[in-house]
Amino acid sequence: MKILIGSNVHWWNAEAAYACTIAKLLQDSGHSVFVLTRPGSLNEQRLKERGLRLLTHIDLNSNNPFRLFSAYRKLKKFLLEERIELINPHRSEGFPLFVFAARALRSLAPENKLPVIRTRGTTRLLQQHWLNRKLHSEWTDFHLTAGKIVSERLLSSVNISAEKLKIIYYPVSCPDLPLQPQKDFRTEFQISAKAKVLAVVGRIRPVKGQRILLQSLSQLLSEFPDLVLLMPYRDTSENEPEMQAVRNDISKLGLEEHVRLIPEREDIRALMEFADAGVVSSVDSEVICRVAVEFFSVGTPVVAFPTGCLPEIIRHAENGLLTKDQSQQALTDELRKILTDQELCKKLGQGARRDAEIRFNPQKMLAETLQVFERALN
Repeated sequence: MKILIGSNVHWWNAEAAYACTIAKLLQDSGHSVFVLTRPGSLNEQRLKERGLRLLTHIDLNSNNPFRLFSAYRKLKKFLLEERIELINPHRSEGFPLFVFAARALRSLAPENKLPVIRTRGTTRLLQQHWLNRKLHSEWTDFHLTAGKIVSERLLSSVNISAEKLKIIYYPVSCPDLPLQPQKDFRTEFQISAKAKVLAVVGRIRPVKGQRILLQSLSQLLSEFPDLVLLMPYRDTSENEPEMQAVRNDISKLGLEEHVRLIPEREDIRALMEFADAGVVSSVDSEVICRVAVEFFSVGTPVVAFPTGCLPEIIRHAENGLLTKDQSQQALTDELRKILTDQELCKKLGQGARRDAEIRFNPQKMLAETLQVFERALN
């Protein structure tokens, strides 16, 4: 199968990672895959690192109508010359041009179905105008979403048949355990042998809720005086307001001995395995939540707010714990359970790893995606 995937995004976020993952799985299984992305972007860099064939000379982001028409012509030419059989856009930027090009080529060669399969990884509501409704309901052959919450928001925006919609979760590869980190983390981070360890991983942003987690940590120290929180972070500079706010909170709450802010490094997965539990304290977004399934892959249970897709990923008391709401007290209560009960923590860790191996298996993602692609073609 010859496939064009649209990942027309400048940065490297969960949507970009989702598109990259399925593109790599398809390519590794023998399909011919091209990924259209923005030149000079972080996304282009990550796609190149994974050995994917890129298409960067077609600019779908311009507001200039002449440039957009030129991009449309280049896109049609590429689809014809490469004999692309299926188009799979993952972003709204440029999506109409994919649809228009496919419809134009179908009219020239009706035997070539050239289906458009739209993958959606955001809960943003569709703009409510007739063209957008037409594009998504009548001119798109199938919709894939990264979670139930995305599907529900999409269905509330446009009239789409449930038969043209499928949920496929972001997958994770499972390394052999235990991992063999080059460093002893208790020595590196000065953590006592009896101390419990929590970890929260990701950008330092207000939406990620790290400051709420710091308040919970402060409250838990009366019961767990040796408790340590690891905070590996990326894409966050020291002068960003939220980073400064986090550092101020650490100082005000007297947490200097209990928090380790860790800049981006290569052994994050090993740090996740080292932790007794992972925390996802996000108060918004988390439509795909890669970090939760990455914790699962190393057998580390997750305590999370019921945000975005997390109530779908976290099965309460099976692979982690979900709080009853997004409050500091609710987070403290669930963290206390997992820190107090070693057997519960072990059980949840086993459930997390099992789900990573089965529910979030990359081959499951590939098989389900191919099933949809083949159905659209046949």
